[in-house]
Amino acid sequence: MNKQRIKWRLVFLVLLLYIILWGSGYVEIWATNIQKVFSNIINDSKNFLNELKALFTLTGNLQREIEILRNENFDLYKENLRLKMILENLRQKEEAAIWLKELEKKNFSFVYANIIGRDPVKWNLEFKIDKGEKDGVKKGMAVIYKDQIIGKIYKTGKNFSVVKTIYDPSTVVGVMIWETKDYGIVKGAFDHIEMAYIFSDHGIKTNHNVITSGIDEYIPYGLKVGYISHLEERNVLAFTRIKVYPRVDLSNMEGVAVCLKF
Repeated sequence: MNKQRIKWRLVFLVLLLYIILWGSGYVEIWATNIQKVFSNIINDSKNFLNELKALFTLTGNLQREIEILRNENFDLYKENLRLKMILENLRQKEEAAIWLKELEKKNFSFVYANIIGRDPVKWNLEFKIDKGEKDGVKKGMAVIYKDQIIGKIYKTGKNFSVVKTIYDPSTVVGVMIWETKDYGIVKGAFDHIEMAYIFSDHGIKTNHNVITSGIDEYIPYGLKVGYISHLEERNVLAFTRIKVYPRVDLSNMEGVAVCLKF
């Protein structure tokens, strides 16, 4: 009973206090202040959510713009590569036109061919060109770059041919040392060319020039083969072996000429 009375008394005191405060206007002020506090909290929350939404929207727009710029940059990169390739092709064609005119002056009948394939393992030994039987190309014909023989036709198809370079051990060419007029042959030795079957004491020296002798059916006289870089010590009754290097780099050529007639 005492507890019940205490509860009712507390309720009565609270009501009495409320009536007194209400009459004096304090409750209304508190209620207004509390309402303002909640209103500010709600407004701040709304503003925060709006700002967060705007931030996400801005981030999304920036990401889209970055993606657009990345794509545009990649397109510009591809276009730049394309233009470089065009300029390089024009440069190579202009360079080829110069030495092809020199071949024309020698009354060579030839066809220009692009190199369309190389074996990574036989990079300097063999390559494929885009000219074949329909263009008059035959096995054994000389393949020329500038004024130098760089190989022979090894195999032909209707629209392509395979070239064995002078570095290939199966390539044999009749040659002459220009300064001494000594004749012999050269054959490939993978990273250089070896000249053999030389009998003379005509003073062969390093840096002497080696040219084609014209004894081969499909190879004209006077094409450059290379220069003598090393002479092996001679032995009695033995052939002199001579190391020869071409004067052009066979690894980065884009096009060659096949000599059809001369």
